[in-house]
Amino acid sequence: MDKIQDKEFSIDFGAIVTKYAKYWWLFLLSLILCMGGAALYLYKTAPIYHVLSYILVDDDSQSSGAGAAVLKSLTGGLAKSKVDDEVIAFNAHEIRYQMVRELKLNRSYFERKNIFKMVNHYRTSPVEIDAPDELFDTLSIGMRFLVDVKKDGKVNVKVKNGRFTTLAKEKGLTLPANVKTPYGTFTLNKTKNFKSGKSYDLTILVAGNDAMAEAIQEKLYIKQATKKANVIYVRVADSNTTRGKDIINTMQRIYNDRGQQDKDILAINTGKFIDERLEIIYKELATSESNIEAYKRAHNIIDVGQQAKAVISKQEAAAAKALDLETRYRIVSMIQDFIANPENKYSYIPFSSDSTAASGSIAAYNGLILKRMKLENSALPNNQALMELNTQIDNMRANVAHGINNTLNALRMEIDQAKRVSNSSLGEMGNMPTQERHVLDLYRDQQIQNALYTFLLQKREENALTLAATTPKGKVIDHAFALTRPDSPKKSMVLAVALLMTLLLPIIVLYLKNLFTTKFSNQSELESLVNVPVLGEICHNRHSTDLVVRPGKSSSIVELFRLVRNNLQFMLASPDDKVVLVTSSVSGEGKSFVSANVASSFALLGKKVALVGLDIRRPKFAEMLSLNDVPGVTSYLSQPSITLSDIKQSARDIDNLDVFVGGAIPPNPSELLLSDRTRQFIEELKQNYDIVVLDSAPVAVVSDTLSLSHYAAVTLFVTRANFTRRNVIRYFNSLVERGQLTNVAMVINDTKSKTSQGYGYGEIDEG
Repeated sequence: MDKIQDKEFSIDFGAIVTKYAKYWWLFLLSLILCMGGAALYLYKTAPIYHVLSYILVDDDSQSSGAGAAVLKSLTGGLAKSKVDDEVIAFNAHEIRYQMVRELKLNRSYFERKNIFKMVNHYRTSPVEIDAPDELFDTLSIGMRFLVDVKKDGKVNVKVKNGRFTTLAKEKGLTLPANVKTPYGTFTLNKTKNFKSGKSYDLTILVAGNDAMAEAIQEKLYIKQATKKANVIYVRVADSNTTRGKDIINTMQRIYNDRGQQDKDILAINTGKFIDERLEIIYKELATSESNIEAYKRAHNIIDVGQQAKAVISKQEAAAAKALDLETRYRIVSMIQDFIANPENKYSYIPFSSDSTAASGSIAAYNGLILKRMKLENSALPNNQALMELNTQIDNMRANVAHGINNTLNALRMEIDQAKRVSNSSLGEMGNMPTQERHVLDLYRDQQIQNALYTFLLQKREENALTLAATTPKGKVIDHAFALTRPDSPKKSMVLAVALLMTLLLPIIVLYLKNLFTTKFSNQSELESLVNVPVLGEICHNRHSTDLVVRPGKSSSIVELFRLVRNNLQFMLASPDDKVVLVTSSVSGEGKSFVSANVASSFALLGKKVALVGLDIRRPKFAEMLSLNDVPGVTSYLSQPSITLSDIKQSARDIDNLDVFVGGAIPPNPSELLLSDRTRQFIEELKQNYDIVVLDSAPVAVVSDTLSLSHYAAVTLFVTRANFTRRNVIRYFNSLVERGQLTNVAMVINDTKSKTSQGYGYGEIDEG
């Protein structure tokens, strides 16, 4: 079986081409179907274009101007933009939801032009559908309005949910028309594109704003353009470039509007706090100045500066340090008061501290507050993320308060130390009047209040500039533009796939046909299944007789029998090789037909031929050749008194051909064939004839043939096209492997006739 395995693993491309060439019509049909399908797909499918835009994100950490400076100083630098965060913010559901609502993208209009093509209308539909915004906000299902506008203006409407559920059905309406559904009432209106006297076949798809916002996300692609640039790349895929541009441009505007609102809220809250502190400090400053004036009047002091000049010069350094520390202490105290106020529970801490113990926690706290403000704009009060963020802020607020207390204690200690140094210097001035020292304290308090007041006035002006500024969060580098070439469908790719399918489909069909076919149809298929020679194929018999090989006859089938005969002669190499055993797998494959005509073809060569019917269970030669059915072979085998001459009959019209019919069916056929009488019978035939053709029983039915195989010089196994099963061939191969059939050859019977095989004989004398 090694050769069979070699056949299985080798590829004969020439044979493959020859095999499939006869199915050229199938490839032509596949070409028509695939190319037609590709053309229909390209005609029916609307091209999808990519619409692009680039947006530069404003980075506050790199901005200049008073507005950016105050924002940075008041929030500890937490307003810096990160492009990754802005990408998420730009693609927020709230922005898409508002964009869908403004552009009314939850309503899609299609008009059928023909059986294959639907036109998608955007702002060009002759009929539009409308309903209260609240209905679209709460609509939870998709609806399909089938609108049939007649030439006379009458309108038939059918509303469906899915393929089979009908929600409403109206006939004979006049536009504008109301259509009531279980989910609300919708109104159909004419647009400027409506033409009277023209019919329209429209399909309107309606969905909720939320559902459409989610669907739009699948068409959007948003990312940072490069890691080193503060640029957002926005792309949307759409069959309508105008709609794609509107989607991107509207989202840009909404994104910038939300960013401006966040800046305004921050600036307003900061301004409110500064105004409150200015009012308090103004009162404290006025009190300090009044105290100085009252003290001077009470003690008749004119110029404290001149009087204390010597003292000031001695303790200048200590006083300056005490002043600076006192200022920082008051700023931190203001932050402590701000946090302690319940009204500022979720507000920014508008001042930063240069103290390490407080500034870190304040910066982290402001970060959480900023995150909460953004989330609060789009989330409900019971939002889980908002509640968790509130908990984090509450916990962080305690940390901030603790850090501020630590900072105040540290500042207090430093202030006390500075005062001790200052008092030590003043102690050296024992001769200075007590009232002068008191005046110095009053002036120091006034200077602290004045410094705080000046600082807050400056911050109020800067905050006013921030509030007045209208710089967009995202600066549009490129307004939305559409690429000129569609992204899909790609015509070259579609045609390439169609061409590939043109080749693959017929091959797959033929392969599956062959895979599930249990039979074979020609000589080449048979040769691929066996490892023995196939001597030829016999085409379908169109003659009126079974014995087609006769003197003076020439036709396709006769020539094929002659070819088989010639091939058999090569296998009968020795003069002693005379016996040809003919068998098959089952009845009906033409074994007896082949036996008779092979024998006749040898007889036409002038050889003396014996045709022996050893299929004694179902003898056929008597009927096939119009001979007497008794006596026959069974008589010879069962009765020693019977001789060859007693059972021999001559074939009609064919010289040199003697026929030995099977005779009466015996009760013990197997025993007869295994007897010495059978051996004697075959030996006697070999002595009297040049060629002995034994027609035996089918091997897949009974074991008679195996009992006769050792007498044969050649075993001719007959198969029939589109009749013999492949599993029988596997059984035949096993018999050959085990040596139960020797010097085996095969022939395939009843194939389709081929004109080329006649080689000039064609259909000569087929009658």
